[in-house]
Amino acid sequence: MSSSRVGLRLAACLLNVSEAGRKYIVENIAKAALLDKNGKKHPQVSVLNIFSDQDYKRSVITIATSVDKLGSSVLAACLEAFQAIDMEVQEGIHPCLGAVDLIPIYPLSGVTVE
Repeated sequence: MSSSRVGLRLAACLLNVSEAGRKYIVENIAKAALLDKNGKKHPQVSVLNIFSDQDYKRSVITIATSVDKLGSSVLAACLEAFQAIDMEVQEGIHPCLGAVDLIPIYPLSGVTVE
């Protein structure tokens, strides 16, 4: 995804989920961010990185896309996380608020924090 196009407004979300041990669950959450409601890949959405910490039982999925697509992509990933992560059995040294702990969004190009 090139940011050289005039007027392109990019942002990233570092989605924090309470799962690290079951790689397939984390990958399914990341895949959910990439798909539209019809199950087809969003061409403008990218998962840039997945970092999983086994001690904390937590993963951070970095999702980048246009500001217009970010909300629906992050929501799809969150819904997958809520369905796939059983907080009754989740353990880790990091305190958890839920299946999704944190949803920070960062401006990348053509957009400010406001």
